[in-house]
Amino acid sequence: MFEYTGAIHIHTRYSDGSGSLKTIIEAARRARADFIVISDHNNMQIRKEGNSGWHSDILVIIGEEVSPRFNHYMAIGIEKEIPPDEMCAQRNIDAVTRQGGLGFVAHPFGRHRRCSASSWLDKLLKLDVTVYPWNDFAVDGFDGIEVWQYMYDWVKSLNSFNVLAHLVAPNRFVSGPDAETMRMWDESNMSRKVVGIGTLDAHGKPRILRMFPACSYKYLLGTVRTHILTAEPFARSGTTDEQTVIEALRQGRCFFANDKLGDSSGFRFYLKSEGSTYQMGEQCPLRDETELLVMAPQEAEIRVMLDGKLLSAAHGESLCRRICSSGVLRVEARLNNKPWIFSNPIYVV
Repeated sequence: MFEYTGAIHIHTRYSDGSGSLKTIIEAARRARADFIVISDHNNMQIRKEGNSGWHSDILVIIGEEVSPRFNHYMAIGIEKEIPPDEMCAQRNIDAVTRQGGLGFVAHPFGRHRRCSASSWLDKLLKLDVTVYPWNDFAVDGFDGIEVWQYMYDWVKSLNSFNVLAHLVAPNRFVSGPDAETMRMWDESNMSRKVVGIGTLDAHGKPRILRMFPACSYKYLLGTVRTHILTAEPFARSGTTDEQTVIEALRQGRCFFANDKLGDSSGFRFYLKSEGSTYQMGEQCPLRDETELLVMAPQEAEIRVMLDGKLLSAAHGESLCRRICSSGVLRVEARLNNKPWIFSNPIYVV
């Protein structure tokens, strides 16, 4: 399998980001990403200008964050902009599906971190951070969920007393996907395939007191990334390779990780049954000899989850065990007692 690393959910000057496409591509190059996904709010101007595809060594994919007041939906693989329906999230999901696109529920449980009314310092530092959670859980047909989004993770503990520490050591305040999102992902996968990805919501700001950027593109594009696995290498054709990325994401042949904590490249999780190998996103028949194998890039705490509950755990660079029951299997890895890698599931039937 060939592995490619993607920085997903990035905003430019065409919506509420601070950077040009050129700036973001250079940041991606420094972060050693293979592809990036631009998802400006309610527009795909960069695609209209013909700037999707390969830019030297970086594949640029242009999507859209369909952005009503609530229920933002991150879409890729669409040709035309989708005006947001403010009243019905299901219509936005259906609009992406009609174009043959792939859609992800964006930051489903974001919290509005209001500054203290009595804190003049909070107001001075502009720490009243508005977020846009998902509030329509009666919807169906979404392809996946942004399970781990770096900026929402980073900002949730921000206040006027720890802002300097947030700026100096941002990774210290990143605690992993929240429990509600993990529960939503696990429960959704019990009935159908729902792909999980790690994203950024990168804007290249805010500027605290306008002196320096917090979580700049340069820093952020090296944090929570989604790694895809493909049967064939990139063909160096923009259209072909964009479809390769979309298909890998659609099938769930991917994992996501905080690569600032440790390079997750080379992580593998698969099952063996009846002489065949089953990758993330696939169904595996349960047989007496069904075996699970996990390989981590370095020693870590490896956790095997079955239907969202801990099945087994071990510390090391690998884990191998027999599987005796059907269900939704996925893997988590923790490094230095912090969340690191999350696989997509394999479905044992």
